[in-house]
Parts: sequence; C-alpha cells; structure tokens
Amino acid sequence: MPKNLSEQLLHELGSSIVQGERKPGELLPKVETLSEMKGVSRTVVRETMKGLSARRLIESSTRTGTVVRDREAWLWWDPDIISWAAAAEENQSFLMQLTEVRLAMEPAAVKLAAKNADEEDIATIRHRFDLLEQSVDNEDDWVEADAAFHEAILHASHNELMQSLIQTLQEGLYQSRHTTMRMLQRAGDNSRKMALDLHRDVMTAVIEGKEDEAMARMETLLHTVSHLLKEYEAEVKKEAPN
Repeated sequence: MPKNLSEQLLHELGSSIVQGERKPGELLPKVETLSEMKGVSRTVVRETMKGLSARRLIESSTRTGTVVRDREAWLWWDPDIISWAAAAEENQSFLMQLTEVRLAMEPAAVKLAAKNADEEDIATIRHRFDLLEQSVDNEDDWVEADAAFHEAILHASHNELMQSLIQTLQEGLYQSRHTTMRMLQRAGDNSRKMALDLHRDVMTAVIEGKEDEAMARMETLLHTVSHLLKEYEAEVKKEAPN
C-alpha cells in the first residue's frame, strides 16, 4: 500500500490512467490546480508527476502542458503499472496478455529447470507441490502455494535474468491466479484435481530431467489457464448490461 502523500497520489493518478479513467492525450491539471484539488503541497504533486513520467505514463511540454501518453509508450514492466492494470474492473484483456507472456517464457524456464535442477531445488519443488496439494480447497491458500511452486521452478532454472523478468509480473499473476481458481471452484472437484495433476506432471518431468516433456507439460498447464480466463471473459461480457 502507498505510504506517504506522494505515493498515495501516484497510486491514485497512475491507476486512473492505466485503468482508462484518463485517456491518452488527455490534459492533466496544472501542479497548482492539483495541489488545491487534492489538498497536498506542490512538492508532493511534483514528486508524483516525476513518478508518472518515469513510468512513461505522461509527458510534459511548455506548449501543451502535461498529457497522458499513448499506451504503447508506457513502461509495462513496471510493477506498479502491472498492479494497476490487474486491479482494473475490466481486466480480462490484460490477464490474457499476461498469460501470453507466461506462455512465451515459462516453458523455456521449466526446460532449464529440468536440465539444471540440483537436489536442493528438487526437494523445494516437491515441498511446494505438497503445499499446493493441501491447499486445493482454499482459494487464498492455493494462490500462495501456486505462486511458491512456480517460483521454485524458476529458481531451479538457475537463470537469474529470466527469474527477474517473470518476478516482475507477480502482482498481475496474483489476480490471474485468483480468477482461475474461482473458475476451477465453479467447475467442481474434478477440475481442481485436473489442475493439481497438471502441476504434478510438470514437477515429475523436472525431477526426471526430461527437458522437452517439462516444456510440453508447462505449455499444457498454461493453455488450461488461458482457457479458464477466456471462460471468465465470456462470463463478464454475458453479464455486462447492454
């Protein structure tokens, strides 16, 4: 959670931009105006503007003032932007894009894990899977255990750059995992068992050092996630008022 005034204002303005309340090309109020509107000092507003600019959400000029930049310009790998996008009421498209990124990266990571995992890595993966198995009936516990399981796989890849890139997505993955678990719970016990079995298949392939199989198993798992998110998107569209 934001701690000081500038962080609070950054969260408020940043989320309003990323979640579409403020559109690309929209002019933001001047520093003096924002200071009066929000009841904070001009220094706080300037610090906030620096934060938004650093994330490439806004650009300023003496001629046009401060405007919201096009979405393509945003620093999408920034954890705050990912968090704001994932927290949006209509986040379905973002969660799908997030899964597409996972499909591009995690199969490669698990292939490296099958190649590079040492005994300590394997013990950790086994333990994390046990926690996942114990949490299958509880959404919050499952989300935590699932994140820990995938983190153990990433660590076993021994590729620090890949670990760092995927860790950047954690705030978005938190929302994605909650959504997919809710869909699994609606579908019943067999669907939750299927999800657990898919994770078991990934673990087994890594432990046995079967690189191509580990990659294929992770792809199957993530395609299942993608399917669940598409079902979620369809439900949201169906429930939306005409």
